[in-house]
Amino acid sequence: MITEHKNLKKEKIILDEMLPGGGKYSKIIKRGQKIRITTEDGLGSLSALFYNADNLAERYNSADTVKIQWNAFLGKGKLLFSELGHILFSITEDTTEGFLDTIAGMSNPRIIKEKFGEGSFNDIRNRYYKSDRENFLIELGKYGMGKRDIVTCLNLFRKVDVKEGSRLVLSPKRALPESYIELRAEMNVLLVLSNTPHVMEEGTYNPSPVQLTLYEAEPLTEDDFCMNFTAEAKRGFENNARYFA
Repeated sequence: MITEHKNLKKEKIILDEMLPGGGKYSKIIKRGQKIRITTEDGLGSLSALFYNADNLAERYNSADTVKIQWNAFLGKGKLLFSELGHILFSITEDTTEGFLDTIAGMSNPRIIKEKFGEGSFNDIRNRYYKSDRENFLIELGKYGMGKRDIVTCLNLFRKVDVKEGSRLVLSPKRALPESYIELRAEMNVLLVLSNTPHVMEEGTYNPSPVQLTLYEAEPLTEDDFCMNFTAEAKRGFENNARYFA
């Protein structure tokens, strides 16, 4: 375990594990569970995909997530929507203060080679440079999915600034050590993660480990912060309620 969670009851924790740099991960997060994703050193950079675990044809839609909430910049209280208007995850906590990127997308082998140079399996064996696309394809294959099921990802712990109206720039700012982003599953969600450098990152290929802590959330109440964050949020939760009725 990377770090202790002083504000979490141990009996609530279901799973607490480390995802190493370059690693890939997938797990079904059940409705009503939360997953806390922590960067111990503040240097984490993680890409994520989300799917309705009960209907894998329904998946995270970055464009709708931005459009419905009138904002490309996410943080505590915001929601991650599917293309059917259902809420997959609520962002119940974000101590990074908005280090989430909905815009830049994911890396692939060509981009990794251009940014970081040669890092093939033949040269460095299991330490070879992985890309998001490679990691995602391996994990999706475990659930009978492939290339056509890859959608625009959400990047965690990095922020992209928009300059001069349309020019994208990777912010040099980083999250503070032991910062975390917490997601609550509003339906059964297949979470797929790739722990590789941000697609716009340059320099040395040295992704930092992140900690994944799964635990049982408190029951949803009418005064829930995320549910009441905006009028659009209320409609999203109503749509979820109809789905599970």
